[in-house]
Amino acid sequence: MRERYIFHLSFPVTDLHVAKHFYIELLGATIGRENGKWLDILLWGHQITLHNCPNEVLSPEQQGTRHFGIVLPWDEWENNIERIRAAGHSFLLEPKILKQGTPQEQAKFYLQDPSNNVIEIKAYRDFNKTLKQKDNAYSYALA
Repeated sequence: MRERYIFHLSFPVTDLHVAKHFYIELLGATIGRENGKWLDILLWGHQITLHNCPNEVLSPEQQGTRHFGIVLPWDEWENNIERIRAAGHSFLLEPKILKQGTPQEQAKFYLQDPSNNVIEIKAYRDFNKTLKQKDNAYSYALA
């Protein structure tokens, strides 16, 4: 079995308490380290550090195409939609399925956290064909 590597991402938020609530309550993150100025969360098996730096947060217009995201198994993607809707949270871009019925069929939606950070959550019907992988790269990523 191959080793699994954890991706780390760090970005500013306007209010650490509000960001913590969003990522934990809405997206199911767990708390790692925290010191009042920053907070580590574990989200979908990866480490994200939220820094309480309101002056560094960009407006949506300044962000351009900047975002981060995750590729989930199809059923988990659907489950996230149900959980987000049940929580009464709106989507930045409503869930949609693209290239339906083709080997590249994929699904996605976008969320925006309270600091305007954009999160893309997607799924591929056939991960290996869509991303041209020879082995089961998706299982490797989840192992």
